[in-house]
Amino acid sequence: MVSVHGLQVLASLIFESLWLIITFPYKGGINERYRNNLTQSLKVLFCRKSLAFPILDAKIVSFYSNSFLFSLTAWQFPRVTQGLNNYNVRYDKNSIWLVEAKNRSKDDPIIIYLHGGGYYCQTAPTQAQSILAIYSLVEPSKREKLSVLFLDYSLASYGNELLTQLHELTATYTRLAKEGNTDFRFIGDSAGGHLSTTFTQYLYKEQNPELPYPRSLILVSPWVKLGADKIQHTEGHSYYDNEARDVVQYSFFSEPDRGALLVNDNNVQTLTVSPGNTPDKKNSDWARIPTYSKPGYSVFVVLGEHESFLDDILEFSEYALRSPLKRPAESGGVYDPKKHSWTNGGGSNEAYFEVFIEPQGVHDAGLFLENAVLGEIEDNPNLKVTQINDKEYFGIKRIVEFLDKTL
Repeated sequence: MVSVHGLQVLASLIFESLWLIITFPYKGGINERYRNNLTQSLKVLFCRKSLAFPILDAKIVSFYSNSFLFSLTAWQFPRVTQGLNNYNVRYDKNSIWLVEAKNRSKDDPIIIYLHGGGYYCQTAPTQAQSILAIYSLVEPSKREKLSVLFLDYSLASYGNELLTQLHELTATYTRLAKEGNTDFRFIGDSAGGHLSTTFTQYLYKEQNPELPYPRSLILVSPWVKLGADKIQHTEGHSYYDNEARDVVQYSFFSEPDRGALLVNDNNVQTLTVSPGNTPDKKNSDWARIPTYSKPGYSVFVVLGEHESFLDDILEFSEYALRSPLKRPAESGGVYDPKKHSWTNGGGSNEAYFEVFIEPQGVHDAGLFLENAVLGEIEDNPNLKVTQINDKEYFGIKRIVEFLDKTL
C-alpha cells in the first residue's frame, strides 16, 4: 500500500515532467548544466523524485530485479553484451557477473560495482549502461583480464535497513578471497560510494588476515555523511546553494522517518556507518588502511560543482586523502584543471589519488547521466576513450583514464 506522501511524490513527478516538457522551448532545462538538453533534464527530475519517495514507497520505482535489468540491457545493446563471458550469471545469491574474464587467474583484477540509490532505490538502467561503457572503454590489453561483478544487495524499501548491505558485501568478498582471488577494485556511486568507504573501515575493525584490502576505490559522488547538519541548509553551504539544481535535496534527506527506517539503531558517529558524522575527523583513521596509504593502491573521487554533497565530499577528500581542493568559484561550465582537479601523483611511499570536480555537474552524473556513450560504443565497438566528448562524458572519461593508469 502506497502512503499519501508517496502518492504526492508520484503526482508531482508526472506534473513536473509535463510542465518541464511544455516550458522547455522558452524556459530551458532544469539547471545550468542541462539548460539546452530536455532528455538530461528529465533524467535529473526522475532521479530527484525517485529519491524523494518515502523509503517504503520506493518500491514504485524499484519493482524489477537486477537480472531482469541486465537482460533488458542485453536486448538494447546486443553488440556490447554478446561477447561478455558469463554476462548476467550469478556468482552467489548476493552478486551477478557483468563479465568474468575468460581463463582468469586468481591475481587478475575484479571490479565489484556497488550501485547508488540511497540504499532504497533499485539500480537504474542508466547506471547499468554506464558501468558497461566504462568496461568497454578500458584499454583492450587490460580489459582482457578484467572482470566486473555486480553486488545485488538488498534494498531498504523492502525492509532491509543499513548494514544489511555491508554484511552481504562481506559475504561475497569473503567467498572470493577464500577462493584465492587477491586483486579487488570497487566502483561505488552515491550510496555505493558510502558502502565502499565504510567497508574498508569494517575490514580494519575486523582485522581478518584472510581478507585483503581493495587495491583501488572509484568513488562517484560518494554519500560520506548520512546525516546532514541543519546549518548545512543555510546560505553558503552546498545543500542550500544547490537545492534547486541537484538530484539530492535537503528537504527529503532530512526527513526524520527516512533516517529512522534507513539507519535504525546504528550509531551514525562511527566510521563503519557514517564517516562524515564522526566528531573527530583525522587522516590517521584512513592512513592506517593500505587502500589510502600504501604504494600500489589508489583512490579516485569525482563529484559535481552543483551537487548538494559538494561540501561533504570535499571534506572527506581532505581528511581521508589530504586533498587541498576547496569549493571553487562558479565555473560557468568551464573546466580549469588547477581549480577542479588534484592528484598527489603517487610515489614510492604512498597510494595514488585523483579528485575531480565537474563544472556545473550534479550528483552521480557519471553513472546516472552519461549512459548515452554506450550507444556510441554499440555503433562503434572500437571506440576509444580519447574519442569521446570530454564535457558530455566528464566522469566516464576520467574513470576510464584512471583505470588505464592503475590496472
